[in-house]
Amino acid sequence: MGTVTFKTLAFGATADEAFTGAVEDSKHRHGHNGYTGTIAEKTTFTVIPESEHKGRQKRIVASELIDEEDQRIQCKRGPAGAINCSGTKAATRYREQHGLEGKHGDVWLFFGWAAH
Repeated sequence: MGTVTFKTLAFGATADEAFTGAVEDSKHRHGHNGYTGTIAEKTTFTVIPESEHKGRQKRIVASELIDEEDQRIQCKRGPAGAINCSGTKAATRYREQHGLEGKHGDVWLFFGWAAH
């Protein structure tokens, strides 16, 4: 059993709703047996404060936190990181691709390490 990194976008009225949806979608796509190397292995998340990513590309910030082995997200059994992406080009594209234009909620980037 090893570890791999993941990054996934999800939409929800709250971060909790987006996280739950992302986990359930990943379990549906990759199975319920564990060791998928995806967000399906996560049970919690920690929000990265806006002050750490404001005005920066969110995926790059996530990659930096992974590469730096940031203690908030470094454990494969610990929480995923979460960054609110609303207002970014990636969020707009995600909303368009998933038919979410005009719906209340935010696009979140979840990322971290997972068992594989």
